[in-house]
Amino acid sequence: MELGGHWDMNSAPRLVSETAERKQEQKTGTEAEAADSGAVGARRFLLCLYLVGFLDLFGVSMVVPLLSLHVKSLGASPTVAGIVDDVCSKRF
Repeated sequence: MELGGHWDMNSAPRLVSETAERKQEQKTGTEAEAADSGAVGARRFLLCLYLVGFLDLFGVSMVVPLLSLHVKSLGASPTVAGIVDDVCSKRF
């Protein structure tokens, strides 16, 4: 604010978001690209993490139902096959 009581556009009170937008506009091209690449990297990391989690759960959901059949084919009794199935389904 200037001494005469007049508001200057640079000294007027602003919202935090307006100040952040102004700082973003003042950044050079390299700084803005670095900030954008950090956001892209974080997004790519999360996508990879979700993909790994999905594939893990998908693989387990394909194997666990077949496990009791495999245990029976090895000569185990139906009781043992049920126990193995119960233990694996509670673990995963």
